[in-house]
Amino acid sequence: MRFSTCLLLLIGGFVLKMCIVHANHGKTQKCLKHQLVGDAIGGVLELNSRIGREQKIAMEMALHDFCTTIDTCSCPILHIKDSQGNSARSYYEVMDLMKGQVKAIIGTIGPQEATLVSEYDKTTNNIPIISLTPTATSSFPESDTMPSFIQMSHDVKIHMQCIAAIVGHFSWRKVTPIYEDHSTFSTSPGLLTLLSDALQVVESTIERPLVFPPLHSLSNPSSYITKELKKLRKKENRVFILLKSSVRSCILLFKKAKQLGMMEKGYVWIISDDISSLLDSVDQSVILSMQGVVGFKTNFADTGKHFTNFKLQFRKRFRNKYPNDEYMNPSIYALRAYDATSVLVKAIQVSNASSSSMNLSHSIIQTKLNGVSGDVSFKEGKLAQLPTFRIINVIGRSYREIEFWSPDFGFLNDKLGSGEVSLDLIYWPGGTQRIPIGRVLRNDEKPLKIGVPARGAFRQFVNVSYDPDNNKTYVTGFSIQVFEAAVKKLNYSLSYVFVPYNGTYDDLVAEVHNKSLDAAVGDTEIMADRYEYAEFSQPYLDSGLVIVVPVKPNIMKERFIFFYAFTTKLWIILLAMTIGTVSIVWLNEHVHGNDEFVATSIFEYASKMLWFSVAVLSLAH
Repeated sequence: MRFSTCLLLLIGGFVLKMCIVHANHGKTQKCLKHQLVGDAIGGVLELNSRIGREQKIAMEMALHDFCTTIDTCSCPILHIKDSQGNSARSYYEVMDLMKGQVKAIIGTIGPQEATLVSEYDKTTNNIPIISLTPTATSSFPESDTMPSFIQMSHDVKIHMQCIAAIVGHFSWRKVTPIYEDHSTFSTSPGLLTLLSDALQVVESTIERPLVFPPLHSLSNPSSYITKELKKLRKKENRVFILLKSSVRSCILLFKKAKQLGMMEKGYVWIISDDISSLLDSVDQSVILSMQGVVGFKTNFADTGKHFTNFKLQFRKRFRNKYPNDEYMNPSIYALRAYDATSVLVKAIQVSNASSSSMNLSHSIIQTKLNGVSGDVSFKEGKLAQLPTFRIINVIGRSYREIEFWSPDFGFLNDKLGSGEVSLDLIYWPGGTQRIPIGRVLRNDEKPLKIGVPARGAFRQFVNVSYDPDNNKTYVTGFSIQVFEAAVKKLNYSLSYVFVPYNGTYDDLVAEVHNKSLDAAVGDTEIMADRYEYAEFSQPYLDSGLVIVVPVKPNIMKERFIFFYAFTTKLWIILLAMTIGTVSIVWLNEHVHGNDEFVATSIFEYASKMLWFSVAVLSLAH
């Protein structure tokens, strides 16, 4: 009975499932036939990058979540193309999608590519392009003629203001920006102009920026990066700002910087939002090569129910699609791709339902959404809500959040977890918390020449020795130790070399005055005539008040000065050895009947023995 019941239930469930599948299949075929051209959405992403993979999954999730709440026939179709990280390729893929009559395009498309598309075919002006680039260009000449170009990011000016705020907080007067130029059609001078304008507010300037092409266009990227970093190392400025870079270029840059000693004490490295947002997805070896780096990343609410559900589904999909990737959590790029797709499908739904045939671009701009990245609304073609940035410091195996910054309030100095923190608690390259001054007096290519007296009066202070086996000169002593201890207290690296000087102390001071030597270290006395030619440090050794008087002569000591040739102990040993030797010789001669050693009494024995011991020291025999 039970077996037959179970069998009937299984058959019934199978038939019901087949009916549902058949019904859904027929409905899907009907819907696809109905909307194959109507509601297609295009996507242009760099699919071989971590960012592109996150964006693709997020866009698919947004469409899936939208389609589960509406009728299946209203669900748009997503067509994704690979830009391969090339601007020309992006332009080609956008044109190809538009020929397929998509209703809108989402992707990492910059204003230059969108402008070219608009100029090539004026009929494409009504097809919205939602850009997922990390920052929004403030303005470009064609912005007025391209109302359909919408940027799902904040104004790049705000990012430059955050960098300037960090620079101004530490009063650095010069910075060296570094960025990778991916634009095929034009360079990015506007990025440097915006940074320069922001730095002027904090009385800082740009010094010789480094702009390098994409790594795939270089025959030997490692050699090129090493060569450019060596050029920067020769300069006095030590504050470097990585404005824009791919993950691969960033990894290579910091790897080479560490090998060249540019991640040590005295250096400052600041990374922008688009790089900081990917630190969670890089290997530990990359983090270890970026110790002491300071950056900022867009702040978003990561504790709400909406975000928690999104994160859970994203991790599941990402793990199934890319099981080899260790880090599964979504970055800000995935959140914005999800929100951009959600805004677009919602705007398409409103536009299709509108009887006034509302323009889709206008519908997108009017759409407001409580997305996973925060409240989404647009103003002048960019995100309207001002961002808040988390200031981070790479230390150990990850990074820590140390401060908040917003364009309205500056540094917020909020409490994060274990207590109140601020920028003064940053661990800089080299593991120090002393704030670097951002420059060096001399670099390794031209070290300071420090003169030391080679023939000093007291070797305890300065001792110059030469090792012929190793062909090296060693300079040691108390004065040298004091100098090296003072150098270690500096908050920047100081390159120097000791130069032994064989002249007098007065000549050594004169060499400093003549600029032949940069400085001198040693037991050089501060005298009035020397002070006219060189400046002296504060005395680190003082003998105190002394009185010089003549020594009273000791006549007895002068008369018996012979006794001071040896110590008392040595005199006693010599006397005992002499008496012992003579006694043995005298007794031996006396036993064998030598007449000169014969005596008739004990007194005579003693006197002859004593006389022989004295005579042995002066007579030839």
